[in-house]
Amino acid sequence: MDIFDAATLMTLLHPGKRPSTLRTMLSGWDMLQANVPSREQMETAMSILAGSGLAEVDSSWGMLLTEEGEQIRRSVKGTQGMRMIPSAINEILAARLLSRAQLTLPQAVFDTAYEDYYGAARRRAERMRVRRSRPRWWWPNPFRSPGQ
Repeated sequence: MDIFDAATLMTLLHPGKRPSTLRTMLSGWDMLQANVPSREQMETAMSILAGSGLAEVDSSWGMLLTEEGEQIRRSVKGTQGMRMIPSAINEILAARLLSRAQLTLPQAVFDTAYEDYYGAARRRAERMRVRRSRPRWWWPNPFRSPGQ
């Protein structure tokens, strides 16, 4: 499962100069796997990618793919569906010799990103609830004739 977690994380990292934030990685993981990873899962996945030279971790725990990681990521296209990409990357990673970096994701850093992600979700849900509770007098009723 550790390699599949690394493949899931690698799916979320995009090539470029700006690293993906921990909060972004949590929300992407939730979208792909329909759950939020534990701190240990995230730490293990990050250590596999960093230790194998496929990604770099910055001081704020953001991640950026290396050139080698970008090549692997580009080799798997999303034509079969976004949720299938981790499985395809998992196959590639399983055939490679992987190592782990000595990383310890601090609980406080993970908890902050986790709360930020869930806080944004709660605020979004509240906005949607408020929008749905407003009367929609301007909305046309398809079952009412115009003269009524």
